[in-house]
Amino acid sequence: MTQQEIANEIMNEFARTNSKPNHIIQERWFNHVLAQKLNPKEQELINPAINDLIDAGLATTDNKVGFCLVLTEKGFDKIYPIDESKTVEKLCKKILGQFARTNSRVNHTIDSKWINSTLLNGLNPKEVVLVDAAIEKLVADELITIEDRHGWCMVLTQKGFDTIY
Repeated sequence: MTQQEIANEIMNEFARTNSKPNHIIQERWFNHVLAQKLNPKEQELINPAINDLIDAGLATTDNKVGFCLVLTEKGFDKIYPIDESKTVEKLCKKILGQFARTNSRVNHTIDSKWINSTLLNGLNPKEVVLVDAAIEKLVADELITIEDRHGWCMVLTQKGFDTIY
């Protein structure tokens, strides 16, 4: 692995753990996970790769509880590049897709449990923030309504039904 590939591996670890700014990778990950994947020559490139990330402003270090690498706002933006309008559109399709998968008809619902237990699980932190915008778009487009039926839920409208099928 090259120094750049090691730096990419470190940034991928931040992404794999759905890190946000100020989240950390602790020293033990470098020693017990990353170093174990590398041969002795490559292991010598870990510190230079960390320095490259720091020099690029993607991370900083902290030594409060032992060495750790801290994700910066710039690093967060790099690991989660996002086009907000495309992401909102993608989330709208996922929500409407759930209505379609359950063969929903007009007035059928999807409750907040599905959002929290299924939809959010596959999203990165930047996408999670846009879920409300997607729901608001579906409401504005009159494809769903939001109601309280023994708890918050999305309700399929006639226009939503016609759009899905």
